[in-house]
Amino acid sequence: MQTDRGSIVHLSPLGENGLIVTWVTAASGLLKTAARDARKPGSDMAGRIDLFHECELLYAPSTKGDLHALRQISLVDPRLALRRSLNKLRLASYMARLMMSTLETGDGDPAWHLLMKGALDYLCEHEPKAAVLRHFEKRLAQLHGLYVPESGAHQALLLHFHRLPSGRDALLEALSTHR
Repeated sequence: MQTDRGSIVHLSPLGENGLIVTWVTAASGLLKTAARDARKPGSDMAGRIDLFHECELLYAPSTKGDLHALRQISLVDPRLALRRSLNKLRLASYMARLMMSTLETGDGDPAWHLLMKGALDYLCEHEPKAAVLRHFEKRLAQLHGLYVPESGAHQALLLHFHRLPSGRDALLEALSTHR
């Protein structure tokens, strides 16, 4: 068994009652776990697994692949403030998708978790702005060793990874028109 701390960045169904939970964690970086009965009424995990929650987790590492068995979680911060604004949720979602599209599972650099946690915590306390998105892209590009001020972070990420999550332009427009 291994313990870790992380932010939930993606959820997808697993069978009738389960979830595949994707995390950005302090010790393992991008991590996928299977929560077998997470959606079953009365489950120990019911109500504790949701997007952008910060949790302590206990999991059994897989010997055959990258989907590990989630055994226990302890909710640390539900980040409820993100749910008070659609633009906060949109920005948090874009940042999570961007990070997932640029990381490989098992990269255990704690900087990835610090970046994601810091961005989500910042959004809980401040209004979502285009500058927040651009700063996140810059830090992500710097951590990947790709940032060149002349070309900009988004362009550097796009050139290296070839494909980034959709919706950036619409999100930037929404963030610039929202007061």
